Amino acid sequence: FFVLVRKIKGIYYLNRAEAIDYLIQAYSLKWCNTRWSSGQVRFTWETSAGRLSTMRVLAYKTPGSRLVRLKKDELDAFFGA
Repeated sequence: FFVLVRKIKGIYYLNRAEAIDYLIQAYSLKWCNTRWSSGQVRFTWETSAGRLSTMRVLAYKTPGSRLVRLKKDELDAFFGA
């Protein structure tokens, strides 16, 4: 797993770069990117079958970090894992 991933009260939080790497590896995506959209983080990606998709998730601030992070569970829920 990633070195910088934070686990707080049993929940994994990933920064945007970690989230992209995780999604590409876990779900065999061709590519994935993020951007801010209406106060949330929008993910856009292409599957290995050539299908384009997008989703928006909430961003969280964790104690002791200036980076916003995303809940791994919310990312997995979108992909049905």
